[in-house]
Amino acid sequence: MRYNSVIFGLILSGTTFAQNPIRINLNPKVEDDKLKKTQAIIPVYKFKGLDIEPYNNFGIVESKKTKSIPIKQMPAMADCNDTAYSFIYFSGADNDKNSGYLLTLIGNYSRKRTSTYFYIDKNNNLDFTDDGPRLEMPYMQDTLMVTLKNLMYPDSDYELKLSRIGYGKNYGYKNLVNDHYQKRSGTKIFTKINYCYREQRYNMCSADFKSLTDSFTIGIKDMNVNALYNDGEMDNIYIGPYNQEILSEDLIELKSNKKKTTFEWNEKRFMVNGIDPLGKWIEISEVKDAKITKKIKTGRKVPKFSFTTEMNIRYSLKDFKKKHIYLYFWNDDLACLAEDTIYLRKIQNEFGNRIQVIGMNYGDEPRSMRFFQQYYNIPWIIGMSNNEINKKYYVGNLPKGYWIGKCRRLKGRNYTPKMMYDKSVVKFGNK
Repeated sequence: MRYNSVIFGLILSGTTFAQNPIRINLNPKVEDDKLKKTQAIIPVYKFKGLDIEPYNNFGIVESKKTKSIPIKQMPAMADCNDTAYSFIYFSGADNDKNSGYLLTLIGNYSRKRTSTYFYIDKNNNLDFTDDGPRLEMPYMQDTLMVTLKNLMYPDSDYELKLSRIGYGKNYGYKNLVNDHYQKRSGTKIFTKINYCYREQRYNMCSADFKSLTDSFTIGIKDMNVNALYNDGEMDNIYIGPYNQEILSEDLIELKSNKKKTTFEWNEKRFMVNGIDPLGKWIEISEVKDAKITKKIKTGRKVPKFSFTTEMNIRYSLKDFKKKHIYLYFWNDDLACLAEDTIYLRKIQNEFGNRIQVIGMNYGDEPRSMRFFQQYYNIPWIIGMSNNEINKKYYVGNLPKGYWIGKCRRLKGRNYTPKMMYDKSVVKFGNK
């Protein structure tokens, strides 16, 4: 789930965003790619008594000689026919005696034709009578949203989703999980994977930002799982393409208060000035006259890469070694596309014997590109770009154009199609 929050940089008293901090309001509970793909499992064990084997014994061959966790007060479970337990990791309720994991009792865990009930020790004091109402997962319901709060911040809101493990599929995977926990659970009695739950954590806040000169997606991830988003050396920030999927591999560690976190985008450097503890906003500003490292310098060889066209034809840059290349990154959301297409056509038609135009499309479906190419009779090559190629060329804002010489050395960057056409007229003359 992505939320669209477009914020425009304001012009105040003759100054621009580059000279003034700007506060970007963030949307909560945003999904990144990791949340969608995660297969994290919460293992479930049969309840045998008030003394619980601690969470730090999970996943080992034999139980360590550690003190058991004594439950102080059980909840009312008169309508539960069977009981199991597990632990949910959450560091927002740490105390001197218990930290990291919240003991969770599960009533009617065996998935008979009745609701399953979850009793979570949300304040981590081993007393189940002061944690609010139990959570119910009806028999025909496959998911349950769990809301937790940092005990020091009553307005905090941390959510995770528990999903049932589906019957009748993924037998190989299930057998591996069953074998792992049955052999490595010490004295605990593992209930088998069908009674466990998949866990997905909504610990990301983000917004799609757009100003007069820049556009990107920015976000914060609560990496230490405490419902707070401004923990230096622990939490991460994200910067990526505007209105695109958030990739967890691109996260940047948030620096401590004594150091400033910076990031580069669109050949500019930005500084993080402040973050709301609850993840409601992030404040950034541009660092003037900063040294930019994420750019290809003019005169240097450009990175090699291969790509496929919308018709699934494969090319690499070396296939055009006898020509100059105009490499143009774009997608069909751009308002300037019509004008740019005119000049891309002119470059290819008038200077095609000297220059090869390659339009690297990012984010659109090959099928729509095939229609675009055929309907408008596009003479230049439409390549399908991806995050890896964009990273090699430091593509931030779209569109972005590069002039590459015959020796694969960069002759110019940030050239619009019109600029490239004018350069071509000067260098190669009129057709």
